Amino acid sequence: MSEPPSDPDRPFVTRLVDGTLARVDRWRRRLPWFDHLARAGGRYSRMDGDLIAAGVTYFAFLSLVPVVLLVASVAGLVLAGNRPLQEQISAAILEAVPGETGEFLVRQIDQAIASSGVTGLVGAVFFLYAGLRTMDKLRVGVRRMWTGRPFEADFLKDNLRDLVAFVALVVVGLLSLALTVGATTATSWVLDRLGLGDVPGVGALTTVVGIGLALAGDTAIFLWLLKVVTHTRTELRALLPGALFGAVGFEILKVLGSLYLTVISVSISATAFGGAVGILVWINVVSRYALFTTAWTAFLPAVRAPREPVEQPVGA
Repeated sequence: MSEPPSDPDRPFVTRLVDGTLARVDRWRRRLPWFDHLARAGGRYSRMDGDLIAAGVTYFAFLSLVPVVLLVASVAGLVLAGNRPLQEQISAAILEAVPGETGEFLVRQIDQAIASSGVTGLVGAVFFLYAGLRTMDKLRVGVRRMWTGRPFEADFLKDNLRDLVAFVALVVVGLLSLALTVGATTATSWVLDRLGLGDVPGVGALTTVVGIGLALAGDTAIFLWLLKVVTHTRTELRALLPGALFGAVGFEILKVLGSLYLTVISVSISATAFGGAVGILVWINVVSRYALFTTAWTAFLPAVRAPREPVEQPVGA
């Protein structure tokens, strides 16, 4: 589509909009990667990506509370079986906070240890509920981005799939975290044993290894998203570019999140309120990006060709 002729009698805003649309259309014709992004963005918008991401964000943020309860319960169970450690912690508290206040804190810890089993059970139940609701919203969004259309719900089948997908996500996430932390620690340990820990450039090597392992773990998670959650029969090899696209973007989001936490750490008020808001915003951004990655992957030639004809750009 050629650029519309300039008409001085037409409103400036109309001429500006028409010219911009014509220019974008030319870019889409000349730049395949830009057209790919435009198609993915169009599907994301038509399938209410922001609205679905808001639902994912709500339940994902809600699941953080039972996670804290689970961690506290595990800590309580560990302390319950280690009386010397309990006494050391109590002594340290009484030394740091003498008087009735210290005794009050010690009593609170004893009560937490005594109720750790109940706390863990409550945390597990609510974590399962929030996790399944998160998976439900994520599944609805991912399948919409993948197919480009809504689908009929099946309560029993969908909840069973959500349970399986949720368990798979937890397992893949834990394995990814263990691989990243364990391999990075092992690399540092080996270098120290070889006497290379202080050699210039070794620290950068360890960082590169850590980033590489993090990307590998993120790629596995996005492959799970694109294969398991979409219920597609597409081969993993065809989905790999989309998983890599998602992994790289996710690492960039993690860096930006770390920078945000570093910036607000200098302010007491920002730390108190900005931390929770920052986590909420970060979850929302990640949710949006995951849905957009699904739409972007759906328009890959190797993925789209066997499924349906390619849509023509606007104005074609």
